[in-house]
Amino acid sequence: MSVTVGRRVFTHFCSAHWRKLSTRTRIVRFSSAANDKSSNLEENARNGMPACEPGKIFAAVLKKFSEPLVIENLEPVKMLQANEVLIDVHYCALNASDALLAKNMYTYEPSLPMVLGYEFAGKLVQIGEEAEKQGYKVGDKVVALNKERYGGLAEQCVAEVNDIWKIPSEIKSVNAVGVLDHYVTALAALERQANLQEEDIILINVGISGIGLAAVDLATNVFRAQVISVCATEEGAALARDKGVLASLKFKDRQLLKQIEEAAAEKDIKEIFKDADGEYFKKVLKCFTNIYKSDVMLKELLRDDNFGVVVYQLSREGRAIIAGSAITEDMDSKESENGFGISGFNLREYRKKKPKEYRQAGDDVIQFIEEGSIKPTFALTVGLPKVNDALEFILNNKSPGKVIVDMKDR
Repeated sequence: MSVTVGRRVFTHFCSAHWRKLSTRTRIVRFSSAANDKSSNLEENARNGMPACEPGKIFAAVLKKFSEPLVIENLEPVKMLQANEVLIDVHYCALNASDALLAKNMYTYEPSLPMVLGYEFAGKLVQIGEEAEKQGYKVGDKVVALNKERYGGLAEQCVAEVNDIWKIPSEIKSVNAVGVLDHYVTALAALERQANLQEEDIILINVGISGIGLAAVDLATNVFRAQVISVCATEEGAALARDKGVLASLKFKDRQLLKQIEEAAAEKDIKEIFKDADGEYFKKVLKCFTNIYKSDVMLKELLRDDNFGVVVYQLSREGRAIIAGSAITEDMDSKESENGFGISGFNLREYRKKKPKEYRQAGDDVIQFIEEGSIKPTFALTVGLPKVNDALEFILNNKSPGKVIVDMKDR
């Protein structure tokens, strides 16, 4: 009996003591949380992140060319058109055109202020009538190619239903976000112009282009062709080798022809630059390699509408295919001094002229990811506060791999 009383007393003491201790602990934790919040606000201020305003969304806004993007609170979209969807953006891929637009070096001058980013992934939070008819529902994971609207560097973005694709549950959004633009461009160009076949030999001028690297991946691992790649940097050449190419070369003007001949000879394509056929082939190749000598090399190499494909039938040695970044000319311009010109592939125009083929190419690329047929290259992932570092990464030719902004990482 005495033991029981003793236990009761002890229990009561411990309970009372714990209540006091718990109260003090809660106070300490509250104080710590306040300090953490204050520290986070200070860190965000240093990174250019403003305080979050209720009912608004964060966006990185281009206000002046060649100046850092400014992160601001913006009003979210209230109403949708029937053919539109609203996406809660989780990841936004930055492309070369974003970097060029920020510097006013792109093929057109945009109106400012502007929210960059046209390739992004997230979840549907609102859907219009057309999206509902096509089977989309709130909560679906999607990836978007918003090449007409941009706006992906915001926590929410509107897109047309024909510019979004569902992401299969097996694929993480971060692995799908940086794939469509480059791979759809390369796939459509190779299918439309080259009719690439297994064991064909194709020379791809990667330069520093993510489209070129995507073309290497597709040609090697989907079409099963034999690829010789030419890159601006040794890092790019190494990335192409990882795709399984026949040969990957860093551009060296005086050695390039010899290196290509040696690689081609391994497939019994000999004396590829001999006689009249070879001379003509050299002239075609020059349109691609001249891009390294251009006074505006960076601008030309980063453009997304200068991916060209040329197929030439060598009389004795079979087909010769050259693809990749090139010095291109408009279709209505006069012929070059060589008697031909190369027109780049423009995905925006392809979307308008062949919408069904455009949609199918996107479906095919997503299927390739799901099957593991292609292996997209990602170079850098940063949080929203580091968005300006990401743009500089692209402009400094760091890698042809994709640059991703994690919109939820602040």
